[in-house]
Amino acid sequence: MSGAVRNDTDQMVGAVRPEATSSRKTAAMRILQYVVGALLGVGLVVTSIGWYLSAHPGGERFESCHWQGSAVVLGYSYGVGDTVSTMVHPEGDHVVAQLRIDRVDGSGAAQALMGEARYPVSGGPLPVRYPNGAELNCPAR
Repeated sequence: MSGAVRNDTDQMVGAVRPEATSSRKTAAMRILQYVVGALLGVGLVVTSIGWYLSAHPGGERFESCHWQGSAVVLGYSYGVGDTVSTMVHPEGDHVVAQLRIDRVDGSGAAQALMGEARYPVSGGPLPVRYPNGAELNCPAR
């Protein structure tokens, strides 16, 4: 059998996609990639903030805490010129207590002053926690 050898590799015919569809898909994938990247970035920031807040009680720690009847008494120390603010918020089965001290950067010997805050709380002695959920030892006297 002898026949002519045919070389049809030069005549390969295939389906060719229009470039417009290809570029639309590429653009959509690129946008999706940016959206996913942005969401991952936001998630990282939110998680980092959560870790920071769980490690820090939302201010300074109280020096002492005790209950006198239905009033919680919170003791703290601060320096001369510092601005001190305390907050107590009852939340059903416990009380949230927070201490913030805005310290003054001074150039002298630091003198420790003692302060005390009393808050009446209806419901009597309850467990006291910092805003991050850490327990504050607060016995009844």
